[in-house]
Amino acid sequence: AMTRRGMTFGIAATLFLALFVIATRLPVPYVVLVPGPVTDTLGQIPASESISGKPDDVIKISGAQVAPTNGHLYLTTVGINPGSCNDSITIWQAIRAWFNSSDAVEPRQVECPPGESSATVQQQNVNDMTQSQTDAVYAALTELGYHPTGNAIFIGSVNADVPAASVLEPNDEIISANGTPITATQQLVSAIEQVSPGDTISLVVARDGQRRTVAPQTTRGSDGKTQLGITIQSRPTFNGINVSIGIDPDVIGGPSAGTALALGIIDKLTPGGLTGGRTIAGTGTVDRFGKVGPIGGIQQKIAAAVENGASVFFAPASECADAKAVAPDSLTLVSVTTLHGAVQALEAIKAGSSNFPHC
Repeated sequence: AMTRRGMTFGIAATLFLALFVIATRLPVPYVVLVPGPVTDTLGQIPASESISGKPDDVIKISGAQVAPTNGHLYLTTVGINPGSCNDSITIWQAIRAWFNSSDAVEPRQVECPPGESSATVQQQNVNDMTQSQTDAVYAALTELGYHPTGNAIFIGSVNADVPAASVLEPNDEIISANGTPITATQQLVSAIEQVSPGDTISLVVARDGQRRTVAPQTTRGSDGKTQLGITIQSRPTFNGINVSIGIDPDVIGGPSAGTALALGIIDKLTPGGLTGGRTIAGTGTVDRFGKVGPIGGIQQKIAAAVENGASVFFAPASECADAKAVAPDSLTLVSVTTLHGAVQALEAIKAGSSNFPHC
């Protein structure tokens, strides 16, 4: 009888081992959402997350009186495992995440649409973040009563491996190219394409309030046209006020930082600020007219906020139910539909009032 029991045990052990190997190796068509890092819109970002490649302010404002800030105003993020659409997780990783209250498991195609490459998804996230930065600035300044007076053309990013990287920096404003004033993206593209690849182009750029003339060398693009190896952004101008966001969209992507960035700008331009010294966090897209829209990963963002000591969390109204389901009682949940409403709610909380839309 002993040998039969031993044999049964041996078979069971072998089966268990086989299942264990499958669980740790077999890829499954899911991704895991985890709480991502938070960024204080009133503070600084490390070199690894900044456009300039050195530690930088998240929000830089020139041309207006910037008030001292206190407290924290965090934008929250979601981490996605695996980090690339080309990789997969295992059954074991999925099961572990199912049992972890701050993680979520969702079908892979939600984050990685079929037929789209990892690079395409990444580029879309970069575009969304770049657009949300421009919209946040517009929404914040119009909320403060400023009116747009024109357009300015800025450098979004500079490829590390092009000659222009030695003289051009992200957030440089392009004033003119080869003597022609630049007020639209297409004007700059045309001016660059009129130069032979490998020749220099004379640019007047404004950086930190100073104008300088630089002569970056062009290169030949994959399409054969002349290029500098930069991305270009058109931003509305507001009577000499310039707001630039130092976050690299390659590192923090997607559109969901908009509301937090807009509130950070408003806080910096509001004497006394909005936080009342509290640690406030939140999420939500914002369009240029101040309308706040829904995002994904509210469960992970609340977990990240709580972990970083937040006592107030603002969420798009349409996601209030999901937020309420996972938030601890210690977290005050603010329901937000517009940037104006978010500002009013933070002012109410600062004044000690509970007269604002709760989740």
